[in-house]
Amino acid sequence: MDTIELSRLFEVFDRNGDGRITKKELKKSLENMGIFIQERELDQMIEKIDVNGDGCVDIAEFGSLYKSIMENPERKVEGDEDMKEAFNVFDQNGDGFISVEELRAVLGSLGLKQGMDIADCRKMIMKIDADGNGMVDYNEFKKMMRRDGFAAFT
Repeated sequence: MDTIELSRLFEVFDRNGDGRITKKELKKSLENMGIFIQERELDQMIEKIDVNGDGCVDIAEFGSLYKSIMENPERKVEGDEDMKEAFNVFDQNGDGFISVEELRAVLGSLGLKQGMDIADCRKMIMKIDADGNGMVDYNEFKKMMRRDGFAAFT
């Protein structure tokens, strides 16, 4: 992931825009992506990468945190039930597919700039859409989450 993508993702996690991600912000953002991490493990992750010791994650520390979360596949989404729940966040009409419009709506609601441009959303869908139908089904979503995590949508 390049610096610009990392900065955009940092902005999503930094919900109040103060340049620091608190434990509460981190937990909420991860849960919104379908990633559930135990409190103790979250504390350990923050402690491990919190170089300046302020108990928060700044942009310089965020790269290490992101890498730590995404490199541990069993932590990405715990079980099929949570994976399905994460998929359902995107599949707003419940038809079993994530359309370009649904992706745009969810990314927009998360405050991601990519959600503003339909062409960007179309490109994101194309990256994940293995069967070429222009939408992401549950199996494609599951494969993407296990491989790339939420970053594939950014």
